[in-house]
Amino acid sequence: MTEERKKMDSQTISQGLTKVLEKLEIWGVGIIKMIPNFILAILVVLLFWALSRWTYNVMKRLFQRTDFNENLEHLLANICRILVFTLGLVLALAVLELQKTVFSLLAGVGVVGLALGFAFQDLAANFISGIMIAIRSPLKIGDVVKIDGIMGTVIDIRLRDTLIRNFSGQDIFIPNKDFTTQKFSNYSSYGMRKVRVEVGIGYNDDPDKALKIVSQALSRVEGALTDPAPEAYISDLGGSSVNLFGHVWFTYPGGNFFQIQSDSIRNVKRSLEEAGFNIPFPIRTLDLTEETREVLENLKGGASKN
Repeated sequence: MTEERKKMDSQTISQGLTKVLEKLEIWGVGIIKMIPNFILAILVVLLFWALSRWTYNVMKRLFQRTDFNENLEHLLANICRILVFTLGLVLALAVLELQKTVFSLLAGVGVVGLALGFAFQDLAANFISGIMIAIRSPLKIGDVVKIDGIMGTVIDIRLRDTLIRNFSGQDIFIPNKDFTTQKFSNYSSYGMRKVRVEVGIGYNDDPDKALKIVSQALSRVEGALTDPAPEAYISDLGGSSVNLFGHVWFTYPGGNFFQIQSDSIRNVKRSLEEAGFNIPFPIRTLDLTEETREVLENLKGGASKN
């Protein structure tokens, strides 16, 4: 009985192995037959990848002849590039005789898109914001902007985020939706920027003369615009000085903000000192108690004896 069962088990195992080998052989033959298709599919993908890059460059040159802004040109050219590469992937699947897969993918695009819309709301918001930035163009590559305490130059505007390089050389990626939901400053859109200088003079000094000197000092700053011309005003009466301020405009982008700010402060200080004006230090009055005064007197007397 045991020998018969062993024979039956061995026959079952051999039959199973035979079926597995037959299946592997069929798969091997199928893979060998599909090798030319695999090679062709890879060539199709590489071809359309190169074609997509060529399409991007061609469309960018074509859009530059239109009235589109630079951001919108970049966006439309990228869309064309993605469409061309997607067509190449579909053709590659067709070469591999995966038409059913292609149709399934196309049929599932709507469902997948809906699911992804809920799952990746931030990603969708950034994508839509990127399109709005490209169309409205509140900022462009090369602009100096400040958002959420971060200030720097716009290096690239992409569909999902914007690359800003701060003045310390660090690259910072800002989600595009921040530019549509938060306040931000664009220092390049106006074409000019202002440097403000504050200074104090003594109460015995002539403020009218000081204002004239400050305006003249600012007008001698290299890069200062004559229209609008530098101006100076009295801001308030401080505890130890009459406080003045002056401002100068310069072309921006183009001028070096820090250099012009440094030159403005240096010219104002030097001009006031040469004219005999006193730039006072803050004055503080200390009200001491009798006990504190006695302690100080004792310390002073002890120091004088030594």
